[in-house]
Amino acid sequence: MTTTVPAEARPIRLALVGIAHETNTYSEVPARYESFEADGILRGDAILAVHATAQTTVAGFLEVGSEPGVTVVPLLYTTTGPCAQITSDAFGRIVGEIIDLLRKHGPWDGVLLAQHGAAVAEGYPDADGEVASRVRAAVGPNVPVGMALDMHGNITHKMIDATTITTIYRTNPHIDSRVRARECANLIVRTIRGEIRPVQHLETPPMVINIIKQYTGEEPMASVVAAVDTVEGWPGMLSASAAEGYPYADVEEMGMAFLAISDGDPELAARGSKWMASRAWENREAFVGDVYSPADAIARAASVPGPVVIMDVGDNIGGGGPADSTFLLEIALQQGVKNYLQTLYDPEAVAACMEVGPGAKVTLSVGGKTDRRHGKPVRVTGTVRAITDGVFEDWRPTHGGQRFFDGGATGVLELAGGVTLVLTSHRIGNTSIEQMYSCGVRPELKQIIVAKGVVSPRPAYQPIASEVILANTAGVTSADLNSFVFVHRRKPLFPFEREASYRA
Repeated sequence: MTTTVPAEARPIRLALVGIAHETNTYSEVPARYESFEADGILRGDAILAVHATAQTTVAGFLEVGSEPGVTVVPLLYTTTGPCAQITSDAFGRIVGEIIDLLRKHGPWDGVLLAQHGAAVAEGYPDADGEVASRVRAAVGPNVPVGMALDMHGNITHKMIDATTITTIYRTNPHIDSRVRARECANLIVRTIRGEIRPVQHLETPPMVINIIKQYTGEEPMASVVAAVDTVEGWPGMLSASAAEGYPYADVEEMGMAFLAISDGDPELAARGSKWMASRAWENREAFVGDVYSPADAIARAASVPGPVVIMDVGDNIGGGGPADSTFLLEIALQQGVKNYLQTLYDPEAVAACMEVGPGAKVTLSVGGKTDRRHGKPVRVTGTVRAITDGVFEDWRPTHGGQRFFDGGATGVLELAGGVTLVLTSHRIGNTSIEQMYSCGVRPELKQIIVAKGVVSPRPAYQPIASEVILANTAGVTSADLNSFVFVHRRKPLFPFEREASYRA
């Protein structure tokens, strides 16, 4: 007598791998193998230690392992901060190890890929598509592969062709990373069990969203997200996504993308993605915007009740900024602004503070040391208020769901008039308010807080802010897209070419 095992009772074994990077091709800081090592090339249980209790993409993938009969095997995951291209050495070694691990520890019922979507490596402008293709080749055509991507990905057909399910964050700042990854993993499990037959369709209208228009909490992105929700609710639809794109990667596919996944119905998937793309295209003028100049931003922030948070757009650390732009600091000091707070990446200045110690006065030049596109070093005199190791933890909602942070050795320098500089040895975004609390700084008592970002600092600082304003500083993440020389992007592309057209 033969006993049939129900599909839902069959053990499912999923591999978890990923190399996530947001590549700013205008940055001068390459993503070397050592860069990934410094931030952590996590293997096996080390992945669990960092991500199991976080709200990251990896955490969402791990979570599906709590389902009966489902085992998630974490093999390798690594990421490093946004910067220039991944070197060929780093890409070859890391992706090579991923493929070796998949082959060594297989066979697999499915693979979960924790990527970003805007990675560029030397020789591979679509690095995420290359990773997905190599994974597909390693496991074969019949093993479901799921990939969860950042909303800033430049999504390509190569990525979609190599995967079974792709999901994309739906919030910016990214506070749904874990949710979207769990959605992806759930659909992969259902595919393995034969419950669904996913069909993906990608639509890429020729348009770019300015970085200052990418906050999903307000228009025009709020309507885009609403359209995604609408399509996902259509009968027969499994998932829907919209990617804002990443305008600082000079690649052919740079720009918006819309993805719909139906249950076995190619026409429905195509109709859903085209419907979302058409609505965004019709509203394309709303994605072009303007922001305060640096001087006007400082003046505005000083004239209203605080704390006022100024987003330093041109030094958006989460977009590849060097974290040491001094434009706003220089203006604030010139205007005699009081109760001002900002961070600067400056290992040399931190070392100088450590040499004299807390309580001592020191005169030194801070910031502006990566390149002159982000200002020049500013000479300051102040008192060293604190020295910390820069390691902290935050249980609050953070952009990307990260829980553990490391800014490296950190020095707090107090200047006259309540101007406070938090100097770090690692490039670290201003995505956690605990960065300040951990070194004894109370940001809610400041008049002006400069956050080096556009949207990512909002979960941390919007709860204490009387107002959030954007300053269009110069730099590798400037809101002025016409200040960049694009060689590889597609043409025509709105708003660069106003005559660009799209018909779904």
